[in-house]
This record gives sequence, C-alpha cells and structure tokens, in this order.
Amino acid sequence: MTAPLTLHVLRHGEVFNPQRILYGRLPGFKLSDVGRHQAIMAGRALVGKPLAAIYSSPMERAQETAQIVAQQHGGGLYVQTDQRLNECHTPFDGTPHSVLERTFFDIYTGNQPPHEIPRDLRLRALEFVASMREEHAGQEIVVVTHGDIVVTLFMYAKQQPDHDIGRGKLDALGLPEPYPATASLSTFVFETSDPDELPGYRYQRPY
Repeated sequence: MTAPLTLHVLRHGEVFNPQRILYGRLPGFKLSDVGRHQAIMAGRALVGKPLAAIYSSPMERAQETAQIVAQQHGGGLYVQTDQRLNECHTPFDGTPHSVLERTFFDIYTGNQPPHEIPRDLRLRALEFVASMREEHAGQEIVVVTHGDIVVTLFMYAKQQPDHDIGRGKLDALGLPEPYPATASLSTFVFETSDPDELPGYRYQRPY
C-alpha cells in the first residue's frame, strides 16, 4: 500500500570531464573538486531533516555524492544502490558535446531496446517511487541520481506526457533554471495514500 513520503532527489555533483563528452554510463567519471564542494553543500542543506535512508544510482559520481551526504548525518545512514536510479541508457556515450549541440542534445529520438526513450525513464522512476512509498511510509529519504531522472519526475509532477523530456521548456513549467543544476535538490512530497497522487514540488540549489 502506498503512503505519504518526502523524496529529496539530488542530482550528483559536477563531474571531472575535461574532454567534454557525454559520459552517460561510461565508467571512471568521478566528481571534480567543484563537484565535491557542491555535494558538501547539498549535504549541509539536508542536515536537520529526519532522513530515514539514502539511495543512489550505481554510477561513481552518484555514489561519491551520496557518500559525502551520508557522512554529514552522523554515520546513521548507509548508501543503498538501486539500478532504477541509473543514468539513461543511450547509444551516445562518449560523443563530444560539440556534436550533440547540433541536435540540441537529442539522445532519445529513434532509440530501440536496449536503449531508452523518455517513457522508459518515467516507468522505472515511478516504479522506484511507488516502492519507496511502501518501504518508507511517512518518512523522508534522499535519492541521488542523474539529470534526466530528476527531469522525468518533475515532468510527472507537472502532468506532462511521458514521452516528453522537457528540453527547452522546463523553466516555463516552473523549474527555476533551464535544467536541474549539479547537486541541486528537487523535493517531491506525497501527502496521502493515493497511489495516483501528484506530488508537491520545490527546488533548491544549495550553493
């Protein structure tokens, strides 16, 4: 049975990426010095909240961000990995940003399995949320994930179609900037036990 839940959805901190490629699910991409500072600031923004758990994508940058946040909460939290929070799976990993800029970073059009389209992201993100509403009824949790997973939850909260990833219009829908910043917090609040409830939403860049 679903229940009220507060999810603090944290995008990982800035990544060291001097070659400016789409790193996607490629291994070995960790936080930059700036990214580590951002993660510290995000952790500070969560201090004092009654956090029951912290979940993370398996990617190094997300795990590192989650560990930095967990360490600021008295050692009472340990990072749990969930594949449903993973980065989107597309055929463009390793592609230079200069190439992707020509298509406005369209990494979804024409994708076929096993690669993902926006609807796939929404399905796994909402499956994760539904399970958290059962496992952490009435609690607050932290979820460390990636930009487009944050976006798909935002688009759901704003009642947008599941095939739309919101490129170019997120700020018009109520996001305070064009895309969720690294180490930004998007908080989604479910207040009832209705499985179809649309969550409340607030955004914070803690630095």
